[in-house]
This record gives sequence, structure tokens and C-alpha cells, in this order.
Amino acid sequence: MMELLILLTKSMIDKVKSDIVSGCTKLLFVAPESFTKQENIDFFKTIKISFYAIDEAHCISEWGHDFRPEYRRIRPVIDEIYRAPIIALTATATDKVRADIKKSLCIMNAKEYISSFNRPNLYYEVRQKTKDVDRNIIKFIKSHPGKSGIIYCLSRKHVEELAEILRANSIKAEAYHAGLDSALRSKTQDDFLMERIDVIVARIAFGMGIDKSNVRYVLHYNMPQSIEYYYQEAGRAGRDGEEAECVLFFSKQDIMINKQLLNHKAYGATESSELRRRENQKLNQMIHYCETDQCLRQFILNYFGEDAPCTCEKCSN
Repeated sequence: MMELLILLTKSMIDKVKSDIVSGCTKLLFVAPESFTKQENIDFFKTIKISFYAIDEAHCISEWGHDFRPEYRRIRPVIDEIYRAPIIALTATATDKVRADIKKSLCIMNAKEYISSFNRPNLYYEVRQKTKDVDRNIIKFIKSHPGKSGIIYCLSRKHVEELAEILRANSIKAEAYHAGLDSALRSKTQDDFLMERIDVIVARIAFGMGIDKSNVRYVLHYNMPQSIEYYYQEAGRAGRDGEEAECVLFFSKQDIMINKQLLNHKAYGATESSELRRRENQKLNQMIHYCETDQCLRQFILNYFGEDAPCTCEKCSN
């Protein structure tokens, strides 16, 4: 049995803890924010933990694309609770990020197992975003009748507006973002998984933990803030190994929007201007991807430190 220790009521948390103590629960999912709470640390000290698996480990590193300070406390908390073997897992880590993960977790001698970043079944394309972008997206979806797809937008407002436009054009689409009621989000996920709807229009959170292998296309209405974000989101297509398309609609306005978002991002007291500089560097790499005339697959693979053929014959360049 496994349990999820996040966003639970007091009585639900007590039940989870009881199941752990009794041995009924063998696997516990816990967010770093919960893992590092003193009341939970005190509880974890009373049980024997045999193994720590840290998912989305790139969040540990300031060089990563989704740095979260709470991840930096994981190793000190482990030392306080009970030392046991550690595995760190991520799908989007450069050489520098992997080194930083090992340093932060004090596992400098850990073995690294690295699979290729290449997804040969994915077709990558960058299209210029014009005033007709909505019409272009409708045409694209209707050329893939009955196929499952995800469209990513930067704002909640745009997510809802685009979903409404698609429905008005007889496309089975729904919006998904954190501002929606949790029951509605759950229903939308279920409808997508059961193929009662074809298209999800979402912000970046959608797709994490969603086990749907036959997504045939991922469209980006806006440019993401980093190659890592793009690789992660586009990579939700074609997980069944069959052909799938990843199309990014790009305009100069996306550059301005993303720069404004980064400049207005609130940084914690312990985070430095260096972190802001790194995020702007990542944004610049994403801009280069959108503007390059080189093979897009080669660009992505080189970014993650992997050698790539000169051309792949499966991208828009």
C-alpha cells in the first residue's frame, strides 16, 4: 500500500501515520514542504526508513530550471531522521545540475545512470505566431481528428479563452489550471484519460503524474522560460513510442512577456541576483532555440550535453 502525505486533513494524516506504524503502508509520497516540517520529522524519527527516493531532483539545484529552496533541506533532514540509501531522479538535468544535486545530497560518489535525451519518435517544429494563430491551431487539431493533445499557455486567462474558442469550433476541449475547483480539475483529468475530451488547454503544471501514453501532439501557444521546461512539457507527447508532434508557436512578444515575468518574480531572502541571472540565461537559450536555423533535435541534445547527428530529418529545420 502507498500513501500521499500532502494536502490532507488532520484526521487523514493521523490515519496515514497509523498505517505506517502498523506496517500497512510501505511507500509514502511526501512533498519537501511536508517532509521538512518539524512535526513530521519527529514522527519519521520513530520509524525505520529503508530508502529515500527524491523525484524531480533538478529542483535541488540553483542551476536547475525549477529551483525550490525546500529541496536544499532534504539532506540535513535525512541526517536528523535516519540515514538510508538515497536515489535522486530527474528527466531534465545538465552536467552542472547533476553535480550540484550530488553535492547538495552529499552523495558525491553516487553512480550516475543516464539515458539518452533523444526522443526519436517526436517531431519538433517552431512556427511563427501570427494574428491567425487561433485559426492555425484549430486547423492543426482538425487535421488530427480524435487524437489526444495538450496546448500550453502562459496565463490562466488565456487558457480559458483558448479552450472556449476551441469548443466554439466543435473541438472537445477543456481548460486546466490551478485556479479551477479541485473537483473540476479531477473531472477534466479523468475525461482526458478516458478520451471523453480530445484536448486539454493548460498551464505548465498539467501533465505531472498523468499517465497517458497516447498524446499525439503538444502545442505551445507561448514560448516557455527554458529548454528544460520545454523538453519536459513537449516530452508528454508520444510516450507510447508512436509518432507525435511538438509545435511551438513563437513571436517576439513572447520574449517581452517572459522577461517581464522573470523581472517581477519574487525571490527569497536567501536567493541572490545570481539566480535571476541564471534564469535569464536559460530564457536566452530558449530564444536561441526558437530563432535557430540548426537542427532542433541537435540543439536540445547539445544543450543537455549529448552528442547529436548533424540533422535528424524530423524537425522543421
